[in-house]
Amino acid sequence: MALEDELSCTMCTEFFRDPVLLGCGHSFCRQCISLHWAVSSFRRCSICQQVSPQQPVSNLSLRNTCESYLSEKSTRTESSGDQECSKHGEVIKLFCQTDGKAICVTCKKQEHNGHKTQLLQQAVKQRKGKLKAEIRPAEKTLWSLQNGTALDNKISKYIQTQSQMTEKNIRKEFEKLHKFLRQEEESRISALNEEKREKGDKIEGRIQDGILSLSDRVKEVEEQIEEDDIIFLKNYDSILTRAKYTLPDAELSSNTLIDGSKYLGNLKYHVWEKMKDICPYYPVILNPNTSLPDFSVSDDLTSVTSCLFQQDKRNPFPQHRNSVVLGNVGYTDGTHTWEIEVGNSQYWSLGVCLGSVKTSDVCTLTPAKGFWGIRRVGSSFELMSAQISRLKTKGNPEVIRVKLDYRCDEKGGRYWYVRFFDAGNNYLIAEFNAVPGLKLFPFMIPEDSSAPLRVVPANIMLTVEQKLPFLERHSVIFMICLCFVTALTFLILAWLIERHNR
Repeated sequence: MALEDELSCTMCTEFFRDPVLLGCGHSFCRQCISLHWAVSSFRRCSICQQVSPQQPVSNLSLRNTCESYLSEKSTRTESSGDQECSKHGEVIKLFCQTDGKAICVTCKKQEHNGHKTQLLQQAVKQRKGKLKAEIRPAEKTLWSLQNGTALDNKISKYIQTQSQMTEKNIRKEFEKLHKFLRQEEESRISALNEEKREKGDKIEGRIQDGILSLSDRVKEVEEQIEEDDIIFLKNYDSILTRAKYTLPDAELSSNTLIDGSKYLGNLKYHVWEKMKDICPYYPVILNPNTSLPDFSVSDDLTSVTSCLFQQDKRNPFPQHRNSVVLGNVGYTDGTHTWEIEVGNSQYWSLGVCLGSVKTSDVCTLTPAKGFWGIRRVGSSFELMSAQISRLKTKGNPEVIRVKLDYRCDEKGGRYWYVRFFDAGNNYLIAEFNAVPGLKLFPFMIPEDSSAPLRVVPANIMLTVEQKLPFLERHSVIFMICLCFVTALTFLILAWLIERHNR
């Protein structure tokens, strides 16, 4: 420690940095003495207070000594790697596994006697290896993120693809609406122009007939005016009568003019009413995010087909092992009905399932796994259950109706009543009476590539509420009041007559 004191500046108490020698023989760091003199009135040594009129000179010998000492100390520390125990002053060579501390030999004999120990270098090597093994998954994840192979990168790319395809389909659907509206607009304007042409031609024809009739009459009168005076006077009365003749006034009526109400009356409502044909309502919409790559969901999300080849864009999320396609909305109460067109397909499954089911782990679709439905395998229809249960049908159902009813029992328990019908003849194919009253989602599984499963659009009836006159809406109440007043009047009259007779 004495040597380090000799190699340290008395001002900053650190090893000399660029030491300089004053005239008095004392040395300081160049920066330290410069700062000291900058705030002092005289250039004095801070140790002996002797004035140094000359500029200090570099103390090369002291600088070299400091650099050599520091280099030797660093080399010695790196080569040995040893650290001394702060308590015993011995080199630390052991590691106490019991307490998790680096110790010296004396520490092992005293404070750590009986503890499990190992060599310090061995402990460091083991723990460095363990850390490298633990950080390896993070390194792999970092590498996959940097190179675009991580799941998040795949999801990001898939979202871009979904966005582009959804935007394309939105524009396609709106183009259908625009096309319909343009055609409807042209049709109504064409009808308006046709009525304008017909009524305009009729008026124009009447005008031309009037011109022809009046021109002939004016010409005839003018010719008779030029007749011989005697003849003119003789025929004057008849000529005057003919000269007074004009066309009868046109008979104006609402039919003569354009019937604007026919084109503008409830225009938007009637157009909207006609749009039902191109705007069907589907009670179930499929969720394309639950579809496997070997399934093709239609652009309007109402049908799904099993494909021979996988689609180009794969969903990065884990999918159902049984290729289940779910509806996008689950039901928690109420009554819900939808129909699935299965056509002549002989391989399909459909029904309802719990939204909480981990579909990627399910391989058997049964009520125990959270699935309630029916399936067709060849010519037979089966109930989804732990054991094969054949179902009876009338003929070959092409449309299956699924009906959910949310019910409560006498004890307050809640459950679903699930039924499956042949929509063609309303024949009950199967039913589940006590499905847990949890959130249920429709599902479909197409297994025949030649026949898709389609959601049938619901029949929507547009009705207009007719508000009746006040008296007509409350006619029953008025009749009751009238009868009451009449009876009361008779009672009062009878009482007055009886009193008068007394």
